[in-house]
Amino acid sequence: MVLQFLREQVQNVMAGVSQQKEITTNVMETIKGYIPMVQQAWIGGDAEEFAADVMRKVVPAMLELIAAIAGINVNLTKATNIVDQADAKVKSMVGNLAGIFGSIC
Repeated sequence: MVLQFLREQVQNVMAGVSQQKEITTNVMETIKGYIPMVQQAWIGGDAEEFAADVMRKVVPAMLELIAAIAGINVNLTKATNIVDQADAKVKSMVGNLAGIFGSIC
């Protein structure tokens, strides 16, 4: 109730974060897809080491980034739930006070 006017903005942010997570996932899959092409075109040694480095360094870093981006929405959901619970508690308290004041008058 108190912060309900922010709900639409929070939902917009969460949608944008989800979109960024999807984009990042697609970038990672694209990078992984290039590995065989680079290996085929590679002239000289170390093509296998390049592929291993990408899988050992780049992919885990991308996975960490994806998890961090997803964590934003997890935390926004938790925060929204906390606000909802606080609003419900305040409503209940106001209702109780109204009842008390009503019985006094």
